[in-house]
Amino acid sequence: MKKLTSRILASLLVAGTISVAASWFINMPPKEMLGTWVAPDYGQVMRITRLRAEVYRTTAVSCFREYAFPAHLGLVKLIAGASIERRNDMLELSVDGVVEPIRHTRSEFPSECAEPDHTERGAIHTFDVFWSAMVEHYPFFDLHNVDWDTRRELAPSSDDLSDVELSFLLKQATHGLDDGHVQLSMGDQGYFSPEEDPSWLRANPSLTRKLLWQTALSQAEIPVQGLEGFSIRYGLHSDGIGYIAIKEMEVQKPIGQSSHEAASRAFQQVVMDLQDAKGIVVDVRYNPGGSDSVAVAIAEYFLQTPVTAFSKRSWQQEGFSEPFQVTVHPAQGPNLAQPIVVLISELTGSAAEIFTLIMRERPETTIIGTRSSGGLSDVLEFTLPNGWLLGLSYQEYISAQGEAFEGIGIPPGIFVEFDADGIISGTDALVETAVHLLGSN
Repeated sequence: MKKLTSRILASLLVAGTISVAASWFINMPPKEMLGTWVAPDYGQVMRITRLRAEVYRTTAVSCFREYAFPAHLGLVKLIAGASIERRNDMLELSVDGVVEPIRHTRSEFPSECAEPDHTERGAIHTFDVFWSAMVEHYPFFDLHNVDWDTRRELAPSSDDLSDVELSFLLKQATHGLDDGHVQLSMGDQGYFSPEEDPSWLRANPSLTRKLLWQTALSQAEIPVQGLEGFSIRYGLHSDGIGYIAIKEMEVQKPIGQSSHEAASRAFQQVVMDLQDAKGIVVDVRYNPGGSDSVAVAIAEYFLQTPVTAFSKRSWQQEGFSEPFQVTVHPAQGPNLAQPIVVLISELTGSAAEIFTLIMRERPETTIIGTRSSGGLSDVLEFTLPNGWLLGLSYQEYISAQGEAFEGIGIPPGIFVEFDADGIISGTDALVETAVHLLGSN
C-alpha cells in the first residue's frame, strides 16, 4: 500500500529539530514562493514564509494544521526527499515515492484556518470531518454500491461517546467499501480497513502472505539470493530460466537518496546476475505494494524503449482533475531484454499493480494468474479532530489503452486459477505454467 504526503511531511517535522543556521539563507525559499497555496484535489493548504512552512488539511467543516517545518529547501530535500518548485503560476510539491507532483495554485489564506490546532471537539465533529473528507475526495462509492449519503445517518447525536463506540460507528460507515486504501488508524482502538480478503484466503485461515511468500521461494527450486535492504529474492534455474520474487515495493535508503535511486542501485545486482537467463519469471503475487518510485525503478531495467505506461487523475467532489501522463524510460546501463512472465494474484496490490501496468506495455511480456486486487490509487490521509487517521483512495489510474482497473483489478493475459491447497502441497501451477511458456519460447 502507498502513502502520499503525510509520511513525507512527518519527516519534515522531524527535520525541524536539526540545526541548519550555516546554510539557511542560501536555501531560503525565493520571494515568488512565499504566500498561501492550495491544492483542492488533496484538501491541502500550504503557507510559506522566509523561515517557516505550514501544511493544513481542509474539508468543508474543518481546517487543521497538520505540519510545520523549516522553510529550508535543502533540508527538505535531504531529510524527506521532497522538493518544492515554482513552475509558471503553480507551486509543485514533489515527494519521494509518488510519480507526479502535487500542484498548488496561489490563494488567500482561508479564514477557517486561523485556529488550526487539532482540538478535541467531541465525537460529533470527528464524525463530521470523517464523513466530509470521504464525500469530498472518495470517487468509488458507486463502484462498491455504497450510498454514502445514507451513512450520514450513523452520525452520533451526542458527544458522550467512548472511543470504542465511536470506532464502531466509523467502521460501520465504511462497511461495503472493499478497498484496502480506505483505512482507519484509531490509536488504542487499532487499525481497520473494510477490504475483504479473497475467498480462497478466507477459506484457508491458516494461510498468510508470509507463509505464501516462503512457500513460493521453497518451490522455486533454485539457489535463492537476496538483496540487502530490499525484499527481493532471485536466482537462476538449472534450465536457464531466472526467477525474481518481489515481496513489497519498498527499499531502505540512506539520507539524501530517493527511493528510486536506492532501488535502482540495488536492482543492478539482479540485472548482472540474470543477464544470461533464457527467460525470467517475476513473481509479485503476494506483493501488497509500497512506493510507486520503487516499482518504476525496477520496471526500467526491463525496458529497451520508453513506454507510455499509464496516466492518473485525482477526484474532488465535482469530478476528476486533468490526467497526468507517466512515461517510463529504460534504465541506464545493461537491462533485461529476455521474454518475461509476470505472476499476479488478488493479493497483488497498489504499487505492485503499477509495476504490472508498466510491464504490460513491454514487448515479449506475458501476465499470468488472476486479476490483481484493484487498489491502485495512492492514499490520501486526513487527521481527524481526535487525532485518529483516515486514509482513502482518491485517484484513478488509467492504462495506456484507456482502461481503469480500480476495484476490479488488472486482468492477466493467461488466466490460471489460484489453488491455495495445491501451492501449499507443493504444486505451484502458476510457476509451472510460466516456466513451460518461457521454455517453449
